Amino acid sequence: MEANKNKNQKSKITGIASLKEGLSTLKLADLQSIRKNLQIKNASSLKKAELIQCLAGEIPLHTRTIVSQSDERRILLIKRIIANNGVISVKNVEREEIAQLCKTGFMFTSFQNGNPIVMIPVELLPSLAELVRDETVLTVVKRNTEWIKITRGLLYYYGIVPHEKLVDLVERHTPIHPDGHAFIQVIFDAMAYYQEIQIDKHGYSYWEVHNPATILKEQASRKSIDYYPFTKKQLLEAGETDYVEQPKGFSQLVSLFKQEYLLPKQEATQLVEDLIIQVKLGDQPGQLLQFLQTQLTFESLEAVERLMNALIPLMNNTREWQLKGYTSEELSAQENKALLPLPDKKGKVISLQTRQNIGRNDPCPCGSGKKFKKCCGN
Repeated sequence: MEANKNKNQKSKITGIASLKEGLSTLKLADLQSIRKNLQIKNASSLKKAELIQCLAGEIPLHTRTIVSQSDERRILLIKRIIANNGVISVKNVEREEIAQLCKTGFMFTSFQNGNPIVMIPVELLPSLAELVRDETVLTVVKRNTEWIKITRGLLYYYGIVPHEKLVDLVERHTPIHPDGHAFIQVIFDAMAYYQEIQIDKHGYSYWEVHNPATILKEQASRKSIDYYPFTKKQLLEAGETDYVEQPKGFSQLVSLFKQEYLLPKQEATQLVEDLIIQVKLGDQPGQLLQFLQTQLTFESLEAVERLMNALIPLMNNTREWQLKGYTSEELSAQENKALLPLPDKKGKVISLQTRQNIGRNDPCPCGSGKKFKKCCGN
């Protein structure tokens, strides 16, 4: 196994190489992927050596187009690589990003002094350096960045947006027309690069939406409410990679996990972030409690009650996908609105004493004295 690993490493280029040398390390399938990505015609039947020769001539002609479809994060990465003589450690780049960058044909993975790197062939550095300083290009890149962040922000809060509504929702905050085709291309490139947006027959959805059709159906049932009117600033913030909202109750729940369950701050924060996603998915108190029983050990029913008391504010103030970005508290506060009730999704809760499933008519494990269906199961 180790011998094969060393053999594979030696088969890769070391340090800064020419474009042809970089291309020669790739498999034919990878070369064809670059050809398709760059939409190079009349080259699908070429053999490997011929295709390398073809791509070596075509890639420099496509760098402006590739850079012009990027956003500011990718431009910053290119600038860092250029500033470091065409080489950067893979530790500074996400794995998914590396895979997509290599499909452009002007970046390659390699080894330098035994360490994995991402590199740009030396003959491409001058033209790329000029492109990332070009004001016309940078204006387009700024536009792309807004498109991507606003789209990602919309999907973070709404979960899913039908195909025909996305452009309209984005254009509430930044212009798209007459560049509709460019918008779609930029979003598709961002989907591949960041892997935070999905697309299927139902529309565009956030990557953590497990069943887009279900969320879309719940949204459609609430015809009396429009999508929550987020500001551009809110969407740009939510459009940042790895953004997580921190609704009312967030810090209190983190503190409870740290103090009562002795979780390190990072683990406590991650657990609350996981709960937020589950609330966005429409999980009810019983389902959240069931999940927490797999993560924590409850010493008493009083501990469960304290936890539920801290959890409810978080639930009430988290923006839900099925509610088109509203919180349940915001909707309940609206008067004269004919809203349908929340979906009936009851989770199974395990009794602390018997470790058996709690039935809907059994006493609630939180200690309230009410039936489970009238308390945490509601």
